[in-house]
Amino acid sequence: MDKGILMNQLQRVPKHKKDILKNQFIKKFIITDTEYYQNYVNVGDGYFLWCCFKQQGHFSTFSTNEFGSVLDSIETKNVLLFWDYYISQDIMELGRNELIHCSKQFLVNNFSAFPQDFYVFDETLKWVVISTHEQQNEHGDTGFVIKLE
Repeated sequence: MDKGILMNQLQRVPKHKKDILKNQFIKKFIITDTEYYQNYVNVGDGYFLWCCFKQQGHFSTFSTNEFGSVLDSIETKNVLLFWDYYISQDIMELGRNELIHCSKQFLVNNFSAFPQDFYVFDETLKWVVISTHEQQNEHGDTGFVIKLE
């Protein structure tokens, strides 16, 4: 993880737009009426949003090595992202509290600079790419993609 990239080179989405986009993201992709989600919101540390995704659309998994090809397969030039957790409190708060805007290529080129648990999407809200720290299947894939139809 490169703290310099995360703290200095990323463009934050303005608050009014961030609030709208994050609320739309949560409404479209996340199950919010569970105790786990409430703990994610109120406790934070140790809870991950990727445990709350709705089962919908086309779901597929990928390995860390496939991240670039997964993003390349999606028709978008720029992406939005945020993350759940990192050992450093300031990085964790940045990821949870902000919405970051960058080019898809910047994210692919700097993948290792980001915390493991992060969410990538664009303003269409037709897809989300999730990178996690836990295996999602017996093959060891740690990422998954949801594409809405």
